[in-house]
Amino acid sequence: MAGLKIKYTKTERARQKKILKVSERMLPLFEAMEKSLMASVNSISERIEEIREQIEQNRLAARDWVAVMSDSWVDISNFISINKIISKPVDVAGVRVQQFESVDFELMPIGEETPLWVDDAIILMQNQLQLMAEIKCLQEQIVLLEEELLDVRARVKLFENRRIPNAKIAIRKIGQKLQDDERLTIATAKVVKTSKQKELSP
Repeated sequence: MAGLKIKYTKTERARQKKILKVSERMLPLFEAMEKSLMASVNSISERIEEIREQIEQNRLAARDWVAVMSDSWVDISNFISINKIISKPVDVAGVRVQQFESVDFELMPIGEETPLWVDDAIILMQNQLQLMAEIKCLQEQIVLLEEELLDVRARVKLFENRRIPNAKIAIRKIGQKLQDDERLTIATAKVVKTSKQKELSP
């Protein structure tokens, strides 16, 4: 409350009590949102690691004939390209994000002179590109969730460190001031009464 002026009135005390009541009701909600967002970020991060492991497993499983590809005149990228990444909007922990659905590929026709391993190479590349596209969508989800998490954490700190403590201090100080004013009023009334009684005494 340092630097803040307090109006020592019953109206202001009622206002501060309302602020305190609302703040104490809202704080648990934001704390729950914070936990939910953190859990979602952790879950998505774990999923990204799982996909990366799958990408590496695919790479290792195909390394024998990938070596053949590197020495070949055939460029696999000439046979496959990405038209677009398909996703749909979903809510994750109250945040609207894009969820990966699939990849729309454009495949070029394979000629008779093309080596037989090209078919397998195209399938591998499709799998790897789909996994990488899913990682990209998940990383974008994390960015949005972490932005929301920062905002929610700021709100939690606002309620914990400012609104609730400030309201409690204001209520206490206003209460003390009103009590002091009431005592002073009573004491003054007694003095006035005593003075009048003395004036009326013979």
